[in-house]
Amino acid sequence: MKPVRVSKHVLYEASVQDTEVDITLIDRMVARSTGGTAKTLREDFCGTAVLACAWVQSDPERESWGVDLHDPTLKWAEKHRLSELGEDADRVHLLAADVLTVQSPSVNVIAALNFSYMIFEQRDLLKRYFLNVFDHLTPGGVFVLDLFGGPNAQAVMKEKKKVPAGTDFSEAPYPDFTYEWDQADFNAVNQHITCHIHFKGKNIVPIRKAFTYDWRLWSITEITDLLMEVGFISVDPYFEGWCDESGTTDGELKIRKTYKDMLAWICYLGATKAS
Repeated sequence: MKPVRVSKHVLYEASVQDTEVDITLIDRMVARSTGGTAKTLREDFCGTAVLACAWVQSDPERESWGVDLHDPTLKWAEKHRLSELGEDADRVHLLAADVLTVQSPSVNVIAALNFSYMIFEQRDLLKRYFLNVFDHLTPGGVFVLDLFGGPNAQAVMKEKKKVPAGTDFSEAPYPDFTYEWDQADFNAVNQHITCHIHFKGKNIVPIRKAFTYDWRLWSITEITDLLMEVGFISVDPYFEGWCDESGTTDGELKIRKTYKDMLAWICYLGATKAS
């Protein structure tokens, strides 16, 4: 089989994103906050806007906004993602804008996933972003973000994951491939981390440094303190449990007040605005 050229955006969605898991967790967070269901969502740093698209597919009354600075990626999203929605595409609005200053309608949920907000390495910039989020949430609204940490997060290392063949959001097939997470540099003085994503495999044309990130590795306590400082009334951390038998996480996201002895972890935070 000759290697095929697959868009880096398709490979990213297949290896990193799971909109079903995200939406299920968002629904749980909103039910905990208001006892109801959310109808409107803003996806910040949206990239291909696949979450914004999946959101409107999940309920005919839902509407979404996707915000990103990179216009070529938004154009790709319009051509390859919104085009698959038919009339539902009218309920997805893409904004080529800076999340620090974007003016969107007030929404029930704002999501900043895949650690993209870590691009703000100065505290004042991150606080400005959180203030924009707070100002654009409806009463009882929820801000959802994720982060990673643990001793291994500070190590220069590479981690590989085999991704099986499948179909993307548009139901176009892609072959199996290998996703590689490359933590290329870490500076303990300022918590700056440089990471790359590489895509490899005999069935695809490899893409080295398909994506590169220069971030600050923020801690849960720093993020929580900032969120409370801008006005959120609670911040709940959702972690997966650990299965000793399989030697991996159990896939069950719960609010946990302690999470000890983990060399590496990823969690979601749900920050709630007062009703």
